Amino acid sequence: MNISRQSLFLIVSLILTFCASAAATAQTAAFFKTTQTFADDARGFCLDLPGAPPNMDFDRPVQSHSCKYGVDSSDLVFAWRETGQIEAPAYDVCLTAQRMEAGSPLHARDCSRTPGPEQAWSRGLGGEVRLASRPDLCVTLSSEYRLAGTPAWITPVFHARDVSLEACSNAAQARQQFRPGTPDELPSSFVSTPGQQMPEHLATAVREIVSRGAGAQETARLYDDEPRVYELAEIEVAGDIAYGPHERHRLDVHTATMRRSSAPVPVVVYVHGGGFVRGNRHANRNVSDYFASLGLVGVNATYRLAPEAKWPAGSQDVSRAVTWVRDNISDYGGDPNQIYVIGKSAGAFHVAEFALRPSIAGDDGSAVAGIVLVSGTYVADNSNPSQNRIDYFGEDLTRWPDISILGNIERTEIPFLLSISDYDSDATKASFAELARTLTVDYRRMPRTVQLMGHDHYAPNPSIGTVDTQLSAEILQLIRSTSGGYQPMSATQY
Repeated sequence: MNISRQSLFLIVSLILTFCASAAATAQTAAFFKTTQTFADDARGFCLDLPGAPPNMDFDRPVQSHSCKYGVDSSDLVFAWRETGQIEAPAYDVCLTAQRMEAGSPLHARDCSRTPGPEQAWSRGLGGEVRLASRPDLCVTLSSEYRLAGTPAWITPVFHARDVSLEACSNAAQARQQFRPGTPDELPSSFVSTPGQQMPEHLATAVREIVSRGAGAQETARLYDDEPRVYELAEIEVAGDIAYGPHERHRLDVHTATMRRSSAPVPVVVYVHGGGFVRGNRHANRNVSDYFASLGLVGVNATYRLAPEAKWPAGSQDVSRAVTWVRDNISDYGGDPNQIYVIGKSAGAFHVAEFALRPSIAGDDGSAVAGIVLVSGTYVADNSNPSQNRIDYFGEDLTRWPDISILGNIERTEIPFLLSISDYDSDATKASFAELARTLTVDYRRMPRTVQLMGHDHYAPNPSIGTVDTQLSAEILQLIRSTSGGYQPMSATQY
């Protein structure tokens, strides 16, 4: 590939090549296929200055990073100088070898007017970047990758690889060949939506489970071995915090050990399901872990259950939990004015009642920035009552119309995201559709809606934090669009 230095000067980003030769392409594709559940191969890896704009840390070595298309990429932009230097124009620094030997890390140093051998580079015919004084040494990406906590609202998350000088070789050519590229090389729609569908092997397994009439435990187990887009070491949990007097008035606060912000960040409160009579927060910690891993604050709460607790105990407990969050979450870096509450199944009923019927729940909702309802039903249907509902709503069926959320809505100004699963029951689907219709037609407050294709009633919870991002991506979009475009902070060590 013959590319003039003048052309290279005009094109930004040194991106790992996949097409220098048929052999290199095959080797690269095979290597990246082994990590495709974590990162999208087509993004490639870019040389990356240490730190995040504008807070760079040039004391650390240069690394490589999944190319950040569509966002601030000034720390990825490099240009060839006529002197043979590789410059990051935004920072007036040049790629510099620490030593003239294999294994040497690379740094970003002030560009010398007359470059020494540590800043002079040449380009091989195959796209190699060689040290001019030692053409046997090439810029090389490590064969090992790691999760990289960079600011982004996309999944799969970014990854990083170390960069060093190593012996130029055919064996390492897939990690030594670079080509020029631009930050807008991939359309933003491709960048922001990878993986926003259920992986086929999971969809097939769920269909089989549904065909047998199996339930929650089998579906949850499907996700047990699915790769997570975060590591547990990234999460710190302050657990078993009392937000009220009952033994089930407990919540956990999840924060990031790697991604920190000097400004308060949005808070995501999760309220579990369980048919009004069962369920606990411990079975759903992945939800709060995931949002904490992005630099948000996750709160995982539980509440009183029937038959001990009767309507409207659930929504009142949601109100208590949100009040505790509003009063205390700043101690954990959360913004008390940016609280998002997710409710699943029975939890969705409680959260919906909290949001739509404040006179029942006992909270004005002033701190709530958004509501997410997942596979809930919003009517107390007395035509065919289940025992669970009798346990919670009471045996006097004549009172149930007054207990229903639909038909008794008082407040609608909070932004809503309504979610329904492909294999939810007909009654749940009808309730979802009626709430969406009521908010849209009767109150002119059209909610966001999403149908989770391939999901049964139990898949949404365990999917969060995996590459099955149908639900998590929609929640992040709600937060981004209603919280002033908040972006998570980058990991402190990258």
